[in-house]
Amino acid sequence: MGQFQRNPRIDADVELLLGRFRDLIPDGRLIPHHEIEALLKLRRTQSRYRSVTRKWRRLLLHEKRVFIDGRSALGDGFIVLTPDDMIRYSNQRVRQVGRILRKAIHVASLPDPSELKTSEMRTYQARLLVACEQVVATHKHVLIDLTKALQPPRQLPRGA
Repeated sequence: MGQFQRNPRIDADVELLLGRFRDLIPDGRLIPHHEIEALLKLRRTQSRYRSVTRKWRRLLLHEKRVFIDGRSALGDGFIVLTPDDMIRYSNQRVRQVGRILRKAIHVASLPDPSELKTSEMRTYQARLLVACEQVVATHKHVLIDLTKALQPPRQLPRGA
């Protein structure tokens, strides 16, 4: 099987985007797809468009601390999230991952080992459940801290 080679054209397209949107700050602005399509001469449905924008967004996140979200724009493009929106986005994603993880653990624990066809699957199920337990045990303090952080602030008593 061959190795994937880096595509220099993607790097060049990312540089085009970085040049065009060099002064991005987390201000909530919308970057429409049609503007990026015109600059790259690609349609948003092409996989190369997704590769270029994914790399561009990753660079902005790591180098300039600017997070660009496509879901918030509801298909119109990308939104440069404000710091408050970044926290809201993170809160939603952490809660979503927690639900996904709980469901995966529940589903993995449903079959009785005697119902599984092969001993390999019984072993696989046991390893999976042990790994999940290890994740929970290792990150229990982080999960507790996250739960506390995600709770709404308590109301202060009213002064008399």
